[in-house]
Amino acid sequence: MKAQKMRAENVAGRVLVGPKKLRDGYARIVSQKDGSGRIEKLDVASGTWSEAHESVTFSEVWSAPSVPASPWAGFDRES
Repeated sequence: MKAQKMRAENVAGRVLVGPKKLRDGYARIVSQKDGSGRIEKLDVASGTWSEAHESVTFSEVWSAPSVPASPWAGFDRES
């Protein structure tokens, strides 16, 4: 018997966590080319994601409440 390990490849730009409701907006964590992650916040007016201010922490995003998937279908395709 052959065992296979299921894991997602580390692809830059892949959403790892989120979107999550954070303070007055929404945030997510995406992977970067070097294997690390970065926090992005949503600009609701334009519908685009951009790098979050350094005051937002990874633990804050991880522990924030999740947002239902259906409203995000369009936003995730735009990134």
